[in-house]
Amino acid sequence: MNEECESCGQELPNDIWKDPMVCEALKDGRSANDIMVIECPKCNRYGYYNEGSHFSCRFCNETFYVTDSDEFEPVTLADTLTDTTDGYHNQTRNQP
Repeated sequence: MNEECESCGQELPNDIWKDPMVCEALKDGRSANDIMVIECPKCNRYGYYNEGSHFSCRFCNETFYVTDSDEFEPVTLADTLTDTTDGYHNQTRNQP
């Protein structure tokens, strides 16, 4: 399932592996274990996280400040891989 970007009108792939920033990081030679992602607290979709002080969701266009609180649990891109027997086929899991 794809959604349209509010600012540019392009379709956004729901699969975190197709996120443009993730694709760029992979092209730069970074491994899936070295790329961090966060599940958006508003829409529950994964987004690229550059391990800075904030996280911006490309789906709901919100920016969140990332602190040491339990609200955000960054995981590696490799952690988003799922066993195909659970029905996800490597796509973002917690869809609304």
